Amino acid sequence: MAYTGDLQENAWPHYKTLRWTANAGLHWQITRRWGLQLNYTVGEILASDQFAKDADRITRDLRFKSFVHEIGLRGTFDILPNDSWKVLPYITAGVSALNFEPKRDDVALRPKQNEGVTYSNWSVSIPTGLGVKWQINCRWALKSEYVYHWTVTDYLDDVSARGTSKWKDGFWDLNVGVIYFFQGCGSSKKGGLIENCDELYKDVDMEKLMNQYK
Repeated sequence: MAYTGDLQENAWPHYKTLRWTANAGLHWQITRRWGLQLNYTVGEILASDQFAKDADRITRDLRFKSFVHEIGLRGTFDILPNDSWKVLPYITAGVSALNFEPKRDDVALRPKQNEGVTYSNWSVSIPTGLGVKWQINCRWALKSEYVYHWTVTDYLDDVSARGTSKWKDGFWDLNVGVIYFFQGCGSSKKGGLIENCDELYKDVDMEKLMNQYK
């Protein structure tokens, strides 16, 4: 996970600001290509002027660290038809509630009102991203996903007026995970990535079934 905002000197984050992240979710396959996820993400973001090369930033000496907790709904769309491919690229986007609490040396910065303003440690975030799913068998799949989390706050880092960013703060994460289909692929006629399991469809008119979900 990596932060983007006022304390970021370059487009690519300093390697010392790359932190851990974890997520979990429940997935509902609405149609053969559209899905809906209830998703929870947790991680850590940080930044420091001491990682900068610019002398003015180093002298400014602003820094922060914060845990972030995000929960919300995301839609997913499989770019390729999921009855023909084992490797499926997809796009995802949604809306979430985001909680954060910037600290410096384990001291909360928000109560100090360093810029003379009061702000909430809750915000709305808009996660958008790309991913790939790989079907292992009828019950298991792997996924890899990149998501950027846009926010409507400029205070993830406790810095706004003192900063240089023209955009609201945000963060991104890269993660891998496992998908398990409780009833096997295709048992709900739309719940699997690849719905061609012979044991499930040996007596089914596949052409008629697929036409229902185009």
